[in-house]
Amino acid sequence: MKKIFISLLISCTLFSCSLLEVDPVSTITSESFWKSPGDARAYLTGIYNKVRSVQNNSLWGEDRGDAFKPGEIGPTSNAWAQSLTESNAPSYRDAFNIIHHTNLLLTKIETLQFTNESEKNRIKAETYFLRAHTYFFLLRIWGGVPIVTEPVLTENVELKPRSSKADVMTLVLSDIDQALSLFPEAGYVNKNFASKPAAYALKADALMWKAKVLNGGSADLTEAIKAIDQVGTSGVDLLPVYADVFDVKKKKNNEIVFSLYFERYETGNLSIATNTTSRTDNLSMAVNLADAATSPNQSRHVYAPSQKARNLYLTNPNDVRYKVAMIDLVDKDGKLVLTQTNKFRGTVYPEDRYFDNDLIVYRWGDLMLLRAEANAALNRIPEALADLNSIRKRAGLDDYSGATGKQAVEKEICDERFRELFLEQKRWFDLVRFHAGGTINIYTEVPNLNNKPGYPLYWPINYNDMVLNDKLEQTEGYTSNVSRN
Repeated sequence: MKKIFISLLISCTLFSCSLLEVDPVSTITSESFWKSPGDARAYLTGIYNKVRSVQNNSLWGEDRGDAFKPGEIGPTSNAWAQSLTESNAPSYRDAFNIIHHTNLLLTKIETLQFTNESEKNRIKAETYFLRAHTYFFLLRIWGGVPIVTEPVLTENVELKPRSSKADVMTLVLSDIDQALSLFPEAGYVNKNFASKPAAYALKADALMWKAKVLNGGSADLTEAIKAIDQVGTSGVDLLPVYADVFDVKKKKNNEIVFSLYFERYETGNLSIATNTTSRTDNLSMAVNLADAATSPNQSRHVYAPSQKARNLYLTNPNDVRYKVAMIDLVDKDGKLVLTQTNKFRGTVYPEDRYFDNDLIVYRWGDLMLLRAEANAALNRIPEALADLNSIRKRAGLDDYSGATGKQAVEKEICDERFRELFLEQKRWFDLVRFHAGGTINIYTEVPNLNNKPGYPLYWPINYNDMVLNDKLEQTEGYTSNVSRN
Protein backbone atom coordinates (compact mmCIF):
# COMPACT_ATOMS: atom_id res chain seq x y z
CA MET A 1 0.00 0.00 0.00
CA LYS A 2 2.85 2.40 0.77
CA LYS A 3 4.36 1.85 -2.68
CA ILE A 4 0.95 2.42 -4.28
CA PHE A 5 0.50 5.59 -2.27
CA ILE A 6 3.88 7.03 -3.16
CA SER A 7 3.16 6.38 -6.85
CA LEU A 8 -0.08 8.34 -6.59
CA LEU A 9 1.56 11.74 -6.42
CA ILE A 10 -1.11 14.26 -7.27
CA SER A 11 -0.58 17.37 -9.38
CA CYS A 12 -3.24 19.79 -8.28
CA THR A 13 -1.41 22.49 -6.37
CA LEU A 14 -2.45 25.91 -7.68
CA PHE A 15 -4.65 24.38 -10.38
CA SER A 16 -8.21 23.14 -10.76
CA CYS A 17 -8.15 19.46 -9.76
CA SER A 18 -10.18 16.46 -10.72
CA LEU A 19 -11.79 14.59 -7.84
CA LEU A 20 -10.58 11.46 -9.61
CA GLU A 21 -7.11 12.54 -8.47
CA VAL A 22 -7.91 13.97 -5.06
CA ASP A 23 -10.29 11.44 -3.52
CA PRO A 24 -8.25 8.21 -3.86
CA VAL A 25 -5.13 9.88 -2.51
CA SER A 26 -7.02 11.46 0.38
CA THR A 27 -8.60 8.10 1.28
CA ILE A 28 -5.29 6.27 1.31
CA THR A 29 -3.70 9.10 3.25
CA SER A 30 -6.26 9.09 6.03
CA GLU A 31 -6.96 5.36 6.32
CA SER A 32 -3.73 3.59 5.46
CA PHE A 33 -0.88 6.05 5.80
CA TRP A 34 0.67 8.44 8.29
CA LYS A 35 0.62 5.81 11.02
CA SER A 36 4.31 5.53 11.90
CA PRO A 37 7.64 7.33 11.49
CA GLY A 38 8.47 4.89 8.69
CA ASP A 39 5.63 6.37 6.66
CA ALA A 40 7.28 9.79 6.79
CA ARG A 41 10.60 8.42 5.52
CA ALA A 42 8.83 6.45 2.76
CA TYR A 43 6.93 9.54 1.72
CA LEU A 44 10.16 11.56 1.64
CA THR A 45 11.71 8.95 -0.64
CA GLY A 46 8.81 9.48 -3.01
CA ILE A 47 9.52 13.22 -3.01
CA TYR A 48 13.18 12.60 -3.88
CA ASN A 49 11.99 10.50 -6.81
CA LYS A 50 9.91 13.40 -8.07
CA VAL A 51 12.78 15.86 -7.63
CA ARG A 52 15.04 13.56 -9.62
CA SER A 53 12.44 13.26 -12.38
CA VAL A 54 12.16 17.04 -12.76
CA GLN A 55 15.91 17.61 -12.64
CA ASN A 56 16.79 14.80 -15.07
CA ASN A 57 16.44 17.05 -18.08
CA SER A 58 18.99 19.18 -19.93
CA LEU A 59 16.17 21.60 -20.75
CA TRP A 60 16.68 23.74 -17.66
CA GLY A 61 20.40 24.15 -17.13
CA GLU A 62 21.94 23.52 -20.55
CA ASP A 63 19.58 23.87 -23.52
CA ARG A 64 19.33 27.66 -23.47
CA GLY A 65 23.08 28.07 -23.09
CA ASP A 66 26.01 27.83 -25.49
CA ALA A 67 27.30 24.31 -24.81
CA PHE A 68 25.34 22.49 -27.53
CA LYS A 69 24.83 22.39 -31.26
CA PRO A 70 22.35 20.08 -33.01
CA GLY A 71 23.37 16.44 -33.04
CA GLU A 72 22.71 13.71 -35.57
CA ILE A 73 19.17 12.80 -34.51
CA GLY A 74 17.27 15.64 -32.82
CA PRO A 75 14.92 17.30 -32.43
CA THR A 76 16.41 20.16 -30.45
CA SER A 77 14.16 21.98 -28.01
CA ASN A 78 12.41 25.33 -28.30
CA ALA A 79 14.54 26.39 -25.34
CA TRP A 80 17.73 25.71 -27.34
CA ALA A 81 16.31 27.68 -30.29
CA GLN A 82 15.32 30.55 -27.96
CA SER A 83 11.82 30.34 -29.43
CA LEU A 84 9.83 29.82 -26.25
CA THR A 85 6.22 30.95 -26.26
CA GLU A 86 3.21 30.54 -24.04
CA SER A 87 2.00 27.67 -26.25
CA ASN A 88 5.22 25.62 -26.28
CA ALA A 89 6.63 26.36 -22.84
CA PRO A 90 6.98 23.45 -20.42
CA SER A 91 4.60 23.38 -17.49
CA TYR A 92 5.78 24.02 -13.95
CA ARG A 93 3.14 21.74 -12.47
CA ASP A 94 5.61 18.94 -11.71
CA ALA A 95 7.64 21.34 -9.59
CA PHE A 96 4.56 22.52 -7.72
CA ASN A 97 3.60 18.90 -7.25
CA ILE A 98 6.85 18.49 -5.32
CA ILE A 99 6.03 21.56 -3.25
CA HIS A 100 2.60 20.15 -2.41
CA HIS A 101 4.16 16.97 -1.09
CA THR A 102 6.78 18.75 0.96
CA ASN A 103 3.99 20.83 2.49
CA LEU A 104 1.95 17.72 3.22
CA LEU A 105 4.89 15.92 4.82
CA LEU A 106 5.71 18.90 7.02
CA THR A 107 2.10 18.92 8.18
CA LYS A 108 1.60 15.20 8.71
CA ILE A 109 4.90 14.49 10.41
CA GLU A 110 3.71 16.42 13.45
CA THR A 111 0.94 13.82 13.95
CA LEU A 112 3.41 10.91 14.18
CA GLN A 113 5.01 9.60 17.36
CA PHE A 114 8.79 9.42 17.00
CA THR A 115 10.91 7.65 19.60
CA ASN A 116 13.98 9.11 17.89
CA GLU A 117 13.67 12.89 17.75
CA SER A 118 16.83 13.15 15.64
CA GLU A 119 15.21 11.09 12.88
CA LYS A 120 12.16 13.35 12.90
CA ASN A 121 14.36 16.45 12.71
CA ARG A 122 16.40 14.94 9.88
CA ILE A 123 13.28 14.19 7.84
CA LYS A 124 11.97 17.70 8.42
CA ALA A 125 15.35 19.19 7.53
CA GLU A 126 15.51 17.25 4.26
CA THR A 127 11.95 18.27 3.44
CA TYR A 128 12.66 21.96 4.00
CA PHE A 129 15.77 21.55 1.85
CA LEU A 130 13.77 20.00 -1.01
CA ARG A 131 11.13 22.72 -0.84
CA ALA A 132 13.84 25.39 -0.92
CA HIS A 133 15.62 23.60 -3.75
CA THR A 134 12.39 23.42 -5.77
CA TYR A 135 11.44 27.04 -5.20
CA PHE A 136 14.97 28.10 -6.14
CA PHE A 137 14.58 26.10 -9.35
CA LEU A 138 11.27 27.85 -10.06
CA LEU A 139 12.75 31.26 -9.26
CA ARG A 140 15.66 30.84 -11.67
CA ILE A 141 13.43 29.58 -14.50
CA TRP A 142 10.23 31.63 -14.19
CA GLY A 143 11.14 34.41 -11.76
CA GLY A 144 8.27 35.27 -9.44
CA VAL A 145 5.90 32.36 -8.86
CA PRO A 146 3.00 31.68 -6.48
CA ILE A 147 4.06 30.88 -2.93
CA VAL A 148 2.25 27.99 -1.28
CA THR A 149 3.35 26.65 2.09
CA GLU A 150 0.28 24.59 3.02
CA PRO A 151 -0.80 21.28 1.45
CA VAL A 152 -3.83 21.03 -0.80
CA LEU A 153 -6.28 18.79 1.07
CA THR A 154 -9.60 19.49 -0.69
CA GLU A 155 -10.76 20.40 -4.17
CA ASN A 156 -11.30 23.97 -2.95
CA VAL A 157 -7.91 25.21 -4.01
CA GLU A 158 -7.10 28.84 -3.28
CA LEU A 159 -5.53 30.07 -6.50
CA LYS A 160 -2.67 32.45 -5.91
CA PRO A 161 -0.96 35.06 -8.06
CA ARG A 162 2.75 35.23 -8.71
CA SER A 163 4.75 36.53 -5.77
CA SER A 164 7.69 38.81 -6.36
CA LYS A 165 11.13 37.34 -7.04
CA ALA A 166 12.32 38.91 -3.78
CA ASP A 167 9.58 37.16 -1.79
CA VAL A 168 10.35 33.80 -3.39
CA MET A 169 14.01 34.24 -2.53
CA THR A 170 13.08 35.12 1.05
CA LEU A 171 11.18 31.82 1.30
CA VAL A 172 14.10 29.89 -0.20
CA LEU A 173 16.56 31.29 2.31
CA SER A 174 14.14 30.85 5.20
CA ASP A 175 13.60 27.17 4.35
CA ILE A 176 17.35 26.64 4.07
CA ASP A 177 17.88 28.17 7.49
CA GLN A 178 15.12 25.92 8.88
CA ALA A 179 16.89 22.92 7.40
CA LEU A 180 20.24 23.99 8.83
CA SER A 181 18.73 24.34 12.30
CA LEU A 182 17.19 20.85 12.16
CA PHE A 183 19.90 18.57 10.77
CA PRO A 184 21.11 16.53 13.75
CA GLU A 185 24.60 15.96 12.33
CA ALA A 186 27.15 18.29 10.79
CA GLY A 187 28.17 15.93 8.00
CA TYR A 188 26.63 13.30 5.75
CA VAL A 189 24.48 10.24 6.34
CA ASN A 190 24.21 9.47 2.64
CA LYS A 191 25.23 11.87 -0.13
CA ASN A 192 22.13 10.92 -2.13
CA PHE A 193 20.10 12.68 0.55
CA ALA A 194 20.15 16.27 1.70
CA SER A 195 22.52 17.14 4.52
CA LYS A 196 23.79 20.18 6.36
CA PRO A 197 26.69 20.60 3.88
CA ALA A 198 24.22 20.32 0.99
CA ALA A 199 22.05 22.98 2.62
CA TYR A 200 25.05 25.29 2.91
CA ALA A 201 25.82 24.65 -0.78
CA LEU A 202 22.24 25.53 -1.73
CA LYS A 203 22.42 28.63 0.46
CA ALA A 204 25.57 29.79 -1.30
CA ASP A 205 24.01 29.16 -4.71
CA ALA A 206 20.87 31.09 -3.77
CA LEU A 207 22.83 33.99 -2.27
CA MET A 208 24.93 34.29 -5.43
CA TRP A 209 21.74 34.55 -7.47
CA LYS A 210 20.32 37.08 -5.03
CA ALA A 211 23.51 39.15 -5.08
CA LYS A 212 23.97 39.29 -8.83
CA VAL A 213 20.58 38.72 -10.46
CA LEU A 214 18.32 40.25 -7.83
CA ASN A 215 20.73 43.07 -6.96
CA GLY A 216 21.30 41.93 -3.39
CA GLY A 217 24.80 43.31 -3.09
CA SER A 218 28.05 42.62 -1.29
CA ALA A 219 26.51 41.33 1.94
CA ASP A 220 25.03 38.38 0.05
CA LEU A 221 28.38 37.66 -1.62
CA THR A 222 30.07 37.63 1.76
CA GLU A 223 27.45 35.28 3.21
CA ALA A 224 27.79 33.00 0.18
CA ILE A 225 31.51 32.68 0.85
CA LYS A 226 30.84 31.84 4.50
CA ALA A 227 28.36 29.14 3.45
CA ILE A 228 30.89 27.58 1.06
CA ASP A 229 33.52 27.68 3.80
CA GLN A 230 31.10 25.67 5.95
CA VAL A 231 30.83 23.03 3.22
CA GLY A 232 34.60 22.90 3.18
CA THR A 233 34.65 21.74 6.80
CA SER A 234 32.62 18.62 5.94
CA GLY A 235 35.58 16.64 4.61
CA VAL A 236 35.10 17.25 0.90
CA ASP A 237 38.07 17.89 -1.36
CA LEU A 238 39.09 17.89 -5.00
CA LEU A 239 39.84 14.38 -6.21
CA PRO A 240 43.38 14.19 -7.60
CA VAL A 241 42.11 12.79 -10.92
CA TYR A 242 39.33 14.78 -12.60
CA ALA A 243 37.85 11.79 -14.43
CA ASP A 244 37.36 9.94 -11.15
CA VAL A 245 34.68 12.43 -10.11
CA PHE A 246 32.41 10.96 -12.80
CA ASP A 247 33.43 7.32 -12.55
CA VAL A 248 30.21 5.36 -12.09
CA LYS A 249 32.07 2.98 -9.78
CA LYS A 250 33.04 5.85 -7.50
CA LYS A 251 29.67 7.44 -6.82
CA LYS A 252 29.39 9.59 -3.70
CA ASN A 253 33.13 10.15 -3.81
CA ASN A 254 34.98 12.68 -1.67
CA GLU A 255 34.23 15.57 -4.04
CA ILE A 256 30.47 15.06 -4.05
CA VAL A 257 28.31 17.13 -1.72
CA PHE A 258 24.87 16.09 -2.97
CA SER A 259 23.75 13.91 -5.86
CA LEU A 260 20.54 12.23 -6.98
CA TYR A 261 20.66 8.46 -7.21
CA PHE A 262 20.41 6.59 -10.50
CA GLU A 263 20.41 2.85 -11.02
CA ARG A 264 19.70 0.82 -14.14
CA TYR A 265 16.63 -1.11 -13.04
CA GLU A 266 15.31 1.36 -10.49
CA THR A 267 15.13 4.44 -12.67
CA GLY A 268 16.77 4.10 -16.06
CA ASN A 269 19.17 6.58 -17.58
CA LEU A 270 20.69 9.98 -16.95
CA SER A 271 19.13 11.94 -19.81
CA ILE A 272 21.99 14.43 -20.17
CA ALA A 273 24.10 11.44 -21.28
CA THR A 274 21.56 9.65 -23.46
CA ASN A 275 20.74 12.83 -25.39
CA THR A 276 24.36 13.69 -26.15
CA THR A 277 25.76 10.28 -27.11
CA SER A 278 25.20 8.48 -30.39
CA ARG A 279 23.69 5.10 -31.19
CA THR A 280 26.44 2.53 -31.67
CA ASP A 281 25.13 1.42 -35.08
CA ASN A 282 25.55 4.99 -36.40
CA LEU A 283 29.28 4.84 -35.72
CA SER A 284 30.37 1.59 -37.36
CA MET A 285 32.93 3.46 -39.48
CA ALA A 286 34.65 5.01 -36.43
CA VAL A 287 38.00 3.37 -35.73
CA ASN A 288 37.96 4.54 -32.10
CA LEU A 289 34.40 3.42 -31.39
CA ALA A 290 35.57 1.26 -28.49
CA ASP A 291 36.70 4.41 -26.67
CA ALA A 292 33.27 6.07 -26.83
CA ALA A 293 30.32 5.64 -24.48
CA THR A 294 27.64 4.60 -26.97
CA SER A 295 24.57 2.42 -26.79
CA PRO A 296 22.54 0.68 -29.49
CA ASN A 297 19.32 1.40 -27.60
CA GLN A 298 19.80 4.05 -24.91
CA SER A 299 21.66 6.78 -26.84
CA ARG A 300 20.09 9.51 -28.92
CA HIS A 301 22.46 12.16 -30.31
CA VAL A 302 20.13 15.15 -29.95
CA TYR A 303 22.99 17.50 -29.10
CA ALA A 304 26.70 17.62 -29.80
CA PRO A 305 29.22 19.81 -27.99
CA SER A 306 29.34 23.28 -29.51
CA GLN A 307 32.45 24.56 -31.22
CA LYS A 308 32.63 27.21 -28.53
CA ALA A 309 32.82 24.56 -25.84
CA ARG A 310 35.53 22.71 -27.76
CA ASN A 311 37.54 25.87 -28.31
CA LEU A 312 37.49 26.78 -24.62
CA TYR A 313 39.26 23.53 -23.86
CA LEU A 314 41.60 23.67 -26.85
CA THR A 315 42.97 27.08 -25.86
CA ASN A 316 44.86 25.04 -23.25
CA PRO A 317 46.08 21.86 -25.02
CA ASN A 318 47.16 20.29 -21.73
CA ASP A 319 43.70 20.50 -20.19
CA VAL A 320 42.92 16.93 -19.09
CA ARG A 321 39.21 17.77 -18.90
CA TYR A 322 38.82 17.92 -22.67
CA LYS A 323 38.96 14.15 -23.19
CA VAL A 324 36.72 13.64 -20.18
CA ALA A 325 34.15 16.09 -21.54
CA MET A 326 33.94 14.92 -25.16
CA ILE A 327 35.37 12.58 -27.76
CA ASP A 328 35.91 12.94 -31.50
CA LEU A 329 34.94 9.81 -33.44
CA VAL A 330 37.05 9.46 -36.61
CA ASP A 331 37.18 7.07 -39.58
CA LYS A 332 40.20 5.20 -40.92
CA ASP A 333 41.32 8.29 -42.83
CA GLY A 334 41.19 10.46 -39.73
CA LYS A 335 38.04 12.24 -40.92
CA LEU A 336 35.69 13.36 -38.18
CA VAL A 337 32.51 11.30 -38.02
CA LEU A 338 30.98 13.16 -35.09
CA THR A 339 31.76 14.53 -31.65
CA GLN A 340 29.82 13.35 -28.64
CA THR A 341 30.01 13.84 -24.91
CA ASN A 342 32.15 11.52 -22.82
CA LYS A 343 31.62 12.64 -19.23
CA PHE A 344 28.87 10.41 -17.89
CA ARG A 345 29.79 7.04 -19.40
CA GLY A 346 27.49 4.83 -17.36
CA THR A 347 27.99 1.07 -17.07
CA VAL A 348 28.33 -1.60 -19.75
CA TYR A 349 26.11 -4.57 -18.92
CA PRO A 350 25.92 -7.80 -20.97
CA GLU A 351 22.89 -6.58 -22.91
CA ASP A 352 23.64 -2.86 -23.26
CA ARG A 353 25.23 0.26 -21.80
CA TYR A 354 23.09 2.11 -19.27
CA PHE A 355 23.86 5.69 -18.27
CA ASP A 356 23.41 5.10 -14.57
CA ASN A 357 25.70 7.82 -13.21
CA ASP A 358 24.19 9.82 -10.37
CA LEU A 359 22.97 13.32 -11.19
CA ILE A 360 25.46 15.59 -9.44
CA VAL A 361 23.76 18.58 -7.82
CA TYR A 362 26.72 20.03 -5.90
CA ARG A 363 30.38 19.09 -5.75
CA TRP A 364 33.40 20.80 -4.26
CA GLY A 365 34.95 21.87 -7.58
CA ASP A 366 31.73 23.71 -8.42
CA LEU A 367 31.63 25.41 -5.02
CA MET A 368 35.28 26.46 -5.15
CA LEU A 369 34.62 28.27 -8.41
CA LEU A 370 31.45 29.78 -6.97
CA ARG A 371 33.55 31.09 -4.09
CA ALA A 372 36.08 32.44 -6.59
CA GLU A 373 33.23 34.20 -8.37
CA ALA A 374 32.00 35.76 -5.13
CA ASN A 375 35.48 36.94 -4.16
CA ALA A 376 36.08 38.39 -7.62
CA ALA A 377 32.78 40.25 -7.44
CA LEU A 378 33.98 41.72 -4.13
CA ASN A 379 37.27 42.63 -5.85
CA ARG A 380 39.17 40.23 -3.62
CA ILE A 381 41.35 39.10 -6.49
CA PRO A 382 44.04 37.09 -4.60
CA GLU A 383 41.35 35.00 -2.88
CA ALA A 384 39.53 34.47 -6.18
CA LEU A 385 42.73 33.38 -7.93
CA ALA A 386 43.58 30.93 -5.14
CA ASP A 387 40.45 28.86 -5.85
CA LEU A 388 40.71 29.34 -9.60
CA ASN A 389 44.30 28.10 -9.64
CA SER A 390 43.47 25.07 -7.52
CA ILE A 391 40.95 24.03 -10.16
CA ARG A 392 43.42 24.74 -12.96
CA LYS A 393 46.16 22.70 -11.26
CA ARG A 394 43.94 19.63 -11.08
CA ALA A 395 43.19 20.12 -14.79
CA GLY A 396 46.91 20.03 -15.62
CA LEU A 397 47.24 23.77 -16.23
CA ASP A 398 49.56 26.43 -14.92
CA ASP A 399 48.28 29.21 -12.71
CA TYR A 400 46.24 31.89 -14.40
CA SER A 401 48.62 34.54 -15.79
CA GLY A 402 46.25 36.92 -17.53
CA ALA A 403 45.04 40.36 -16.58
CA THR A 404 44.09 40.69 -12.92
CA GLY A 405 41.52 43.43 -13.12
CA LYS A 406 38.14 42.57 -11.64
CA GLN A 407 36.37 42.25 -15.01
CA ALA A 408 39.10 40.08 -16.54
CA VAL A 409 39.22 37.69 -13.57
CA GLU A 410 35.44 37.39 -13.50
CA LYS A 411 35.43 36.49 -17.21
CA GLU A 412 38.14 33.89 -16.64
CA ILE A 413 36.11 32.35 -13.82
CA CYS A 414 33.05 32.25 -16.07
CA ASP A 415 35.10 30.41 -18.72
CA GLU A 416 36.63 28.12 -16.11
CA ARG A 417 33.19 27.12 -14.88
CA PHE A 418 32.32 26.21 -18.46
CA ARG A 419 35.34 23.91 -18.71
CA GLU A 420 35.06 22.44 -15.22
CA LEU A 421 31.28 21.94 -15.17
CA PHE A 422 30.51 21.11 -18.81
CA LEU A 423 27.35 18.99 -19.01
CA GLU A 424 26.58 19.36 -15.29
CA GLN A 425 23.52 21.52 -15.97
CA LYS A 426 25.01 24.73 -14.61
CA ARG A 427 25.77 26.69 -17.77
CA TRP A 428 22.54 28.63 -18.38
CA PHE A 429 22.36 29.75 -14.78
CA ASP A 430 26.03 30.78 -14.88
CA LEU A 431 25.42 32.81 -18.03
CA VAL A 432 22.44 34.62 -16.50
CA ARG A 433 24.38 35.34 -13.31
CA PHE A 434 27.50 36.66 -15.04
CA HIS A 435 25.32 38.67 -17.44
CA ALA A 436 23.42 40.27 -14.57
CA GLY A 437 26.72 40.99 -12.85
CA GLY A 438 28.01 42.85 -15.92
CA THR A 439 30.81 40.40 -16.78
CA ILE A 440 29.39 39.20 -20.11
CA ASN A 441 26.62 40.04 -22.53
CA ILE A 442 24.50 36.92 -22.76
CA TYR A 443 23.07 38.07 -26.08
CA THR A 444 26.49 37.81 -27.70
CA GLU A 445 27.61 34.73 -25.76
CA VAL A 446 24.68 32.49 -26.78
CA PRO A 447 24.47 32.07 -30.58
CA ASN A 448 20.69 31.71 -30.69
CA LEU A 449 20.33 34.99 -28.80
CA ASN A 450 22.65 36.93 -31.11
CA ASN A 451 19.80 38.34 -33.18
CA LYS A 452 17.32 38.62 -30.31
CA PRO A 453 18.47 41.50 -28.12
CA GLY A 454 16.24 41.82 -25.11
CA TYR A 455 14.68 38.37 -25.49
CA PRO A 456 13.39 37.37 -22.02
CA LEU A 457 15.78 35.31 -19.92
CA TYR A 458 12.98 34.01 -17.73
CA TRP A 459 10.60 31.48 -19.24
CA PRO A 460 6.95 31.95 -20.20
CA ILE A 461 4.24 30.22 -18.21
CA ASN A 462 2.57 27.44 -20.14
CA TYR A 463 -0.80 28.31 -21.72
CA ASN A 464 -2.73 25.60 -19.86
CA ASP A 465 -1.28 26.73 -16.54
CA MET A 466 -2.40 30.26 -17.33
CA VAL A 467 -5.92 29.03 -18.09
CA LEU A 468 -6.14 26.97 -14.90
CA ASN A 469 -5.17 29.88 -12.67
CA ASP A 470 -6.85 33.14 -13.59
CA LYS A 471 -4.67 35.06 -11.13
CA LEU A 472 -1.48 34.44 -13.07
CA GLU A 473 0.05 37.09 -15.27
CA GLN A 474 2.34 36.03 -18.10
CA THR A 475 6.09 36.50 -17.72
CA GLU A 476 7.20 39.93 -18.87
CA GLY A 477 8.26 39.97 -22.51
CA TYR A 478 5.91 37.25 -23.77
CA THR A 479 2.54 37.57 -25.48
CA SER A 480 -0.40 35.86 -23.81
CA ASN A 481 -3.52 34.60 -25.57
CA VAL A 482 -5.32 34.01 -22.30
CA SER A 483 -7.90 36.67 -21.63
CA ARG A 484 -8.03 38.28 -18.21
CA ASN A 485 -11.18 40.13 -17.14
